[in-house]
This record gives sequence, structure tokens and C-alpha cells, in this order.
Amino acid sequence: MSGNTIQRQSILSTIIIFVGFAFGAFNLLVLQKWALTTEQWGLTRVITESAILLASFATFGSTAIVAKFLPFYIRYQNEKSNDLPFITLFLAFIGIIVTTILVILFKPYILVIFGKNNPFFTKYYYVLPTFVIMQFVFVTLEIHAVYAGKIVWVNALKELLFRLLTSVILLGIGFKLLNFDQFMLLFAFIYLLPSAGLVYILLKNKRLPIVPRLSSLTQRLSSKLITLGAFVFTSSISQIAFTVCSTLFLAGKSGLKYAGVWAVADYFSTVLEVPMRSLQSSSIPLIAEYWRAKNYTGLLSLYKKSCINLLIVGFALGGVIILNAKNLTAYFGPDYQMMALPLIILVTSKWINLGTGLNSMIIQLSSKWRFDFFSNMIYSIVGIPLNFVLIHYYDMMGAAIANFIAMFVFNFVRSTFIWKRFGLFPYDFKFLKLCVISMLLIFGMSKIPYNLHYIIDAILRTSLFILIFLFIIIKGRFSNEINEIWKKWMMKIPVINKL
Repeated sequence: MSGNTIQRQSILSTIIIFVGFAFGAFNLLVLQKWALTTEQWGLTRVITESAILLASFATFGSTAIVAKFLPFYIRYQNEKSNDLPFITLFLAFIGIIVTTILVILFKPYILVIFGKNNPFFTKYYYVLPTFVIMQFVFVTLEIHAVYAGKIVWVNALKELLFRLLTSVILLGIGFKLLNFDQFMLLFAFIYLLPSAGLVYILLKNKRLPIVPRLSSLTQRLSSKLITLGAFVFTSSISQIAFTVCSTLFLAGKSGLKYAGVWAVADYFSTVLEVPMRSLQSSSIPLIAEYWRAKNYTGLLSLYKKSCINLLIVGFALGGVIILNAKNLTAYFGPDYQMMALPLIILVTSKWINLGTGLNSMIIQLSSKWRFDFFSNMIYSIVGIPLNFVLIHYYDMMGAAIANFIAMFVFNFVRSTFIWKRFGLFPYDFKFLKLCVISMLLIFGMSKIPYNLHYIIDAILRTSLFILIFLFIIIKGRFSNEINEIWKKWMMKIPVINKL
């Protein structure tokens, strides 16, 4: 896959994901506030966060094996002898059976932890295993669709259709067409249509061959398949465990209300990572090819561009969120007054992550992929205990501080490793200048008094910031890619095109 193809798919995927996030924002800002109580909203977030962890565990590392080795199988095996899809799907099938049994067997112990302050969770526990199974199917097949060149469709199903379905069931309960029991039943099966869509795409394009016998290639690579699967699987689980532990710890200690408020803050900070998610998915084939060809020049170029471009978008989105933190709490009401400062800290931690670009994919797809395991273990070893301790004393503020510290340590270790081991260092004076100017702009505009109605203030404050920030980025020529896109857009305006 060429760099131009990746750029096109990244742009399309980013647009789709942003449209999905727009529906997500509508669900969050309008529908859930209207249709659900804070506790009910918190329940959906606890189930979702738990399912992310459990569905990833259920893959048993099969998705990591596909991500790493499928290019080799496509290159050296024909369709009739490519047994990797069958092997990994069989492994995943075993994983989901084991996971489902564990979720059922450990129900009493899980309810002791999360059901004490959350009677809703006890009543609707049945939703958890159902949701996990539905999401598992999507997670397992997603990587196959990516290698089939259907990343745009993957993002459309995952980011857009999922949120559209959420809108539908929220409207249903909001207009009293559904009661909460019916809402939760539909919520349990919300991944059914996206998963069915993936199955259809793969079967239609004949990209899921089922070859129930071991090829000679698999026999030669068997030890590497097992080793990589085990390492990356453990690495991914530890990272996901850290990602969801804040919500789960807050729910266990303070109840679903706190989990619901934290979920809102986490959602807004996660918006910053939308471009990274699309870029990571679409760049997998190119990075894998660069490593195969030992093209360090191509890797450095991609690494450097990803760092500065992702951070530019991150500063734009993060600036809007930080400058409107008080407006957001005013909109959501008294329950959310505790959210403002933790939200600002979370946004700052996302800047750290965005500023390190594609370091995760570069390590995972390299010959030193084992380091991904060790760095993720550091992430979890630092982050999970910090979350537990700081949440115990400071609730949401503690969770935000723990996330910031863990994110800094995690990315510092990974970026240093890539620099020292591969000689890939993406930072220069332009990057530093971008950071300083952007933070000074956000800090300066945060000093503007909040004297108007929060909706009017949000519109004016956001518009002014975006205009100034865009002017700085274009005139400062921080990104050739952004300047080229801007130039193309401007040339499509008839008045400018005639000049």
C-alpha cells in the first residue's frame, strides 16, 4: 500500500470517525442527558469498559498474530494454502468460550466488587457477557478487514454505525418507546449489526479463507507465532486494563454516578485521539513493508510527520475543550462541577501521547516487538496502582493525575527506545516551537472572562481560538501536509481560484 493510499484512507477514515464522534457527542450532550440518569449512563460505561477488556482477552492474542504475520502469508501463500485465518479464528473461538465461562463463574466475586454501591449493575449483569461476545466478533475480524484494504468500511461500522444505533435506542427510551429493561437488552446486542457487516465484507471479498490444515510455512513459524501471540496479547491486555481501570475503580469506590461523570471527561479527551486511531490502522501495511525492506528513511519520515501532524490536530481539539471546560460543566449541571480540572489534565496527557506519533506501531511491527510487551507492562505497573491509590484519596482528580503520570512515563520509555535502538528521532526546533506557541495561545485565551451565557461564550471562544490557531499553523508552515490540504481547499473557492 502506497503512502498516497494511506493518506487518502486516513483522511476518509478521519472524516468518518469525526462524523461518528459527532453522533457520539450528540448522544452524550443531548440524548443521554435527556434520556438517562447519571447512574444509568454510568452503568452503560462500566459495561462498555469491562467488555473492551474482556473481548480483547478473549482473542488469546490471535489479532496480534494476524497483524504481524498476515503480510508474509499473503506474499508466500496462495489463497488455498493460507491457513493463518483458520488458525487464528480457532484460537479466538477457544478464547471466547473460556472468557464467557469465567464471566459466569466469577459473577458472585465481580458483584462483591462493583455491586456493593451499584444495584443497577447487579440487576443487569447479564448484559456483560452478551456485550462481550458481540464485541469480540468485531474485534477478531477487524484486522482481517484492514488487510483486505477495507479500513474505511471498518471505521464506518465501528465508529459511525455503532453510535447511530446508540442514538436510536436512546431516542427509544427518551420518547418512552422503550423502558430501561428493553434499552439494556438492545444495548447488549448493539455490536450485532457492525459484526455482521464485517462478516459480509470479508466473505464478499473472499478475504477469509478457511484452510483447516497446517501449511509448511506455519510449521516453520509456529514458535514465532506462539511467542509473538503470547507477548503482544499480554501487552495489549495490560494496556487495556490500565485504560479501563479508572472507570472501574471509581464505580467500585464511589458508585456509578462518579463513573458516569468520569466517562464524560474521558470521552472529551479521547476525541483528541481520533486522527491517531485512523492513522494507526491505515499505516500498518506500510510500516510492516518498511521494516521488511529495512527502509529506515521511510520510517523516520512517517514517524516525524505523524508526531507533528497528530499534535497539531491535538492542540486544536484540546484547546477547544480546555477553553470550554467551564461551559461544559455549566451545561451538564451540578453533578458535573467536579469534572473541569480533571478534564484539563486528561487533555494534557493526550497531548503527550499524540506528540509521540506512531511509536506504538513502529515497535509492534519491528523485530524488537517484545519491547512493546515490556513497555506496556511498565504502563500498567505504574498506572494501575497509581489509579487505585490516588482514586482512594482524590476520586476523579486522582484518576486524572494517575493517567498523566503513567502516560508520560510510558511514552518517554518507548520514544527513548526507538531513538537509541533504531536511531529514529522525530523531534526538531519546529516541533518545540509548535508546543510553546500552542500552549501560550491556550493559556492566554483561558484568561478571557466568562461573562456570557455558556452557549454564546462557547461559540465565540471556540471560533476565535480556531481562527487564530489556524492562522498560526498555516503561516508558520509547521506541516507540509496541512498546508497542501489548505491550498487545495482554497483553490476550490471560486473567488480565490480566479486570483
